Formats: sequence, C-alpha cells, structure tokens
Amino acid sequence: MQVVPGVFLINGYPYGRHQNSYFIRKPEGGTVVDSGDLEDDSFATVEQACARWGLRLSDVTHLLITHAHFDHSSHAARLRRMGAQVVASEDTADALASGDDRCIGYAVGRKFEPCRTDIVVSDGQVLEVGGSSVRCIAAPGHARGLMVYEMMLNGECVWFCGDLVEVGPECRSLQLGWAGGPDYDRPTYLETLRKLAHMDCDTLMPGHGPAALGIGKGLIQQAYTKAMVEWR
Repeated sequence: MQVVPGVFLINGYPYGRHQNSYFIRKPEGGTVVDSGDLEDDSFATVEQACARWGLRLSDVTHLLITHAHFDHSSHAARLRRMGAQVVASEDTADALASGDDRCIGYAVGRKFEPCRTDIVVSDGQVLEVGGSSVRCIAAPGHARGLMVYEMMLNGECVWFCGDLVEVGPECRSLQLGWAGGPDYDRPTYLETLRKLAHMDCDTLMPGHGPAALGIGKGLIQQAYTKAMVEWR
C-alpha cells in the first residue's frame, strides 16, 4: 500500500499482520525501514507486497532498523545477503550481532538469526541514504537502542518511529510501546517523550498501526501526556 508518494507499506495491517515495514522508493535505490516476523515467517508477505507495487528487494541499498525486537529486525540477515546495508544504533547493532534477549525471541517462540550491522549511527547523525538525507534521533525507553529516522519527504517531516508509539484506529488514540523487553526503562522512556514532544514532526510512520499524516507532533504530545498521567 502506498502511504504517501514514494513510500510503501510492505508488511503490516493491510496484509493481515501486526508489524509494519516501509519501502522508500528513490531513483538511486530503495530503502526499507524495519522488517521482521511476529506470529510466523512473513518474508513471503514482504516479497509479494513489493511485487504488487512494482518494487524489488534486490534494489534495496539500505535497511534502517529502529530497534532489535524480532518483529522489526528478524529479516535483517536475509536482506543483507540480498545486498542491503544494515543501519542501526550501537546498542541495536550489538543485539543484532548476538541475537540475544534484546531481540525478544522468547516472546515469539523463535530463534533470531544474528546479523552484522554495516553502518552504526548515533543521535543527531545525518546519513545520505538512497538519495535522501536521514537524521537519526535516539529515542531509548521502549528499547535501549531505539532510533527514530527523520526524513523530509514531499515537503513534510516524516518520522519512522518503530515502537515509540503504536497508533490506534483512525489515529485518534495510541498506545505506548510494549514493556516486555529486557532493556525497557520507564523513566528513560518518559524523558524521551518529553524531548520529542518539543520537536517538530508532520507525519508518523509507526511500527504498528496506521500512519498518521500531518498530525505527528500532536500524537507525540498526546503520548507524553499519557505517560505523565499513567506513570507518575
């Protein structure tokens, strides 16, 4: 499903699955943000979705991983073998290399295939990826290594935010990220939401639920308010 011009959802709710994966198409090559399994192996779903939209995984130059949880990263090794460079934060890169509990295989009854990260990024770093500038924004809490990837697309500031928030039906509600990971940290998560609530964002591309077009900052502020009310 094309979400905005040039950005396609290649896994997630339109395909009867919970975990989102995004393909950004550029003349210089494709960029994928997150790709993984939850209930079962969803790689065939990703391949079929790409074919439906005239996309090819073999054209992907970079895979941006928001965090190491299985449903966001378990396709990394396969996509890397197909030619994609894997991009992740330092902590996420360490988790991907070891395939340890930060990848939450225990939560899905699966074994994580370890994967090396080609480009390790830090907070505030700007990369040139597939013809676009990507700003990396550290957002720990749900997972220690969670990274938001900010891109300017079609004149709007877009955040690919993983499990920073889960957007609910009709984009009128949201849930905060799952608390079952070994590196989940509520005080750190609250500080992350405080920081991000004061930054500009037009559109959210979350790891679960529908994309929120043009209302991103309001939803992040809503998430911060929700955390302040429920966690203090």
